Amino acid sequence: MRCVRVWFNKTGAIRYISHLDLMRTMTRAIRRSGIPLWYTEGFNPHPYMTFALPLSLGMESVCESMDIRIEGDVTNDDLFISLRDAMPDGITVTAVKDPVTDPKYIALAAFDVTFHDVPDPAALADTIETLLSGEHLIVQKIGKKGHKKVVKDVDLLEHLKAYRVRREGDVLHLDLVLPAGSVTNVNPALLCDEIMKHSAGYYVILRTKLLTADGKTFE
Repeated sequence: MRCVRVWFNKTGAIRYISHLDLMRTMTRAIRRSGIPLWYTEGFNPHPYMTFALPLSLGMESVCESMDIRIEGDVTNDDLFISLRDAMPDGITVTAVKDPVTDPKYIALAAFDVTFHDVPDPAALADTIETLLSGEHLIVQKIGKKGHKKVVKDVDLLEHLKAYRVRREGDVLHLDLVLPAGSVTNVNPALLCDEIMKHSAGYYVILRTKLLTADGKTFE
C-alpha cells in the first residue's frame, strides 16, 4: 500500500457543488477507473481519501489535490491515465505524483479574481487600488463559536499578503495572496464583495496556488 497525490482542476459549473458532493463524485470516478484502491479496515470499510484544503463553494481552482492510498504495483503514469478518463466534466486530472509536503504546512493561497461585465474597468481598477492601499478595510465575517453563529469585524488589509491589479481587454484581474490553512483562513470573496459595492458586474475566483509559510509551493 502506498499514498499518491492526485492533482486536478475544478472549473466551470462544477464549482457550485459542495465539498461533500465532490468527495462523492471523486469516489465514483475512482471506482469507475478500476484502480486498486486501498480501503480502511473495520466494520465499515471505506476508501482513504483526503483533500489538502477544501475549496469554498463557487470558486474555481487549478491546484486541487487529493491523497489516496493504492495497492499493487501500478505506476503513477497508469494511475493518471485511468483517473483522467474517469472524471466528469469540470474536473480535469493534471498529474499523479508522490506526496512531498504535508498539508498541515499550507499557510497561504494565491488567487486570480476576474471581474466581468464591469461598465468602467479603469474606474474599478482605481477603486481597488484606493481600497487596498488604505490603512484599514473592515468587513464583517460570519463564524462559529461552539454551535452558535457569530459575526465579527475583520480588517482585510491586515491579512492581505500581496496583490496586483491588471487588465486584459475589458476583463479586470486582481491577483491576491491571502492566509489559508488550519491557523488562519481568509476567503477572498469577503474582499470581492466589498469591491463590488462600487461597480456593477460579477466576479469569478480562481485559486491558482497553495503555499507554505516560507512562500514555497505546496507539492
